[in-house]
Amino acid sequence: MREIIEKAKELGALLQSSEQVQKYNAAKDAYNQDEEVQKLVHEFNLQKMTLMSLSEAEEPDQNRIAEIEERIKSIYAKIMENEKMKRMQETGKAVEEMLGQVNGVISFYVTGEEPSSCTHDCSTCGGCH
Repeated sequence: MREIIEKAKELGALLQSSEQVQKYNAAKDAYNQDEEVQKLVHEFNLQKMTLMSLSEAEEPDQNRIAEIEERIKSIYAKIMENEKMKRMQETGKAVEEMLGQVNGVISFYVTGEEPSSCTHDCSTCGGCH
């Protein structure tokens, strides 16, 4: 078991130094340092807490709840339109795809079965051959 854990650590280090993870970390840092988007995220969280509080009242004010819901949708749209958020999502997806490929290869060697998410497009695969 010790050898497996050591190999997993080596794999983790390789993954950490991969181009995909490096790009994701850079995008995440840029996102976290963007004051505009962080203000929006803070406001989004405050509005969500307000909505929860209003919804839990004995007699919820449905008009106020509807207003807050609209505000939340508007803030969310602004967050999702932010270029740094888009870049972080894009690079995060690349990391997820890489991890999926790695997991597929490991699963193949453990179970002998090809990953069920096979796209039949070998360019997206970590290898079944």
